[in-house]
Amino acid sequence: MGRKLLLLFSSLTFVVLLSILYYTFIYKETFESSAEGLFLPEQYEEKYRVFETTIEVNKTKYEKLHIDHRIQLKGGSLIYELYDPKGNVVDRGEVTIAQPLSKQLNVAPQKGLWKAKYYTNKDTNGKYILVFQGGRR
Repeated sequence: MGRKLLLLFSSLTFVVLLSILYYTFIYKETFESSAEGLFLPEQYEEKYRVFETTIEVNKTKYEKLHIDHRIQLKGGSLIYELYDPKGNVVDRGEVTIAQPLSKQLNVAPQKGLWKAKYYTNKDTNGKYILVFQGGRR
């Protein structure tokens, strides 16, 4: 009888540990990555007027990918475009001093290289931050 009880206790312990590991590493998987930078008029060159940044998404075991995109300008203006890994435009718009960008998007998670393009001019002065977060909430 003691041997059966020990076997039952061991089996239950194994199942509980396996459940904890599953919840921690698979079900509860999260992802966060960001990019940020400055647009400085004194560093403007016509051949580099299109500035590009990328974020690699390497996990997709969550329901939604949350994108937080902010651009604040002190001078000039710019046009931005956000692309998914397949090259589809997810979002685009224009940013000015009077109309800064503070946008949150929830999209289906896709593995791969996401890309943001910023079309600047000689007067563009400001900063951007692009944050990608994934996880079950």
